[in-house]
Amino acid sequence: MISLKEQIISFVFSFVYGLIVYFLYKKIYKYLYYSKKIYCILNSFLFIIDLVLVYFKMFYIICDGYISIYFILITFIVFLFLNKKYN
Repeated sequence: MISLKEQIISFVFSFVYGLIVYFLYKKIYKYLYYSKKIYCILNSFLFIIDLVLVYFKMFYIICDGYISIYFILITFIVFLFLNKKYN
């Protein structure tokens, strides 16, 4: 089990990371969708891989790699909420 302090830090990180992912997505939107088809696929793949690696590395630093499904859901819900609200 992770301590309450680590859970709070993980919760806040997941929320902030959802914001960061949204703003990065908006910044490189044209590279993900308005390029040649092969570049779109490669850019999307690299974007996802980079985001996942950073997310897992930060959780490894914060709480020794313990990731609860709640933290992933928080990140995903923040991203979807912002994407729906500002589109």
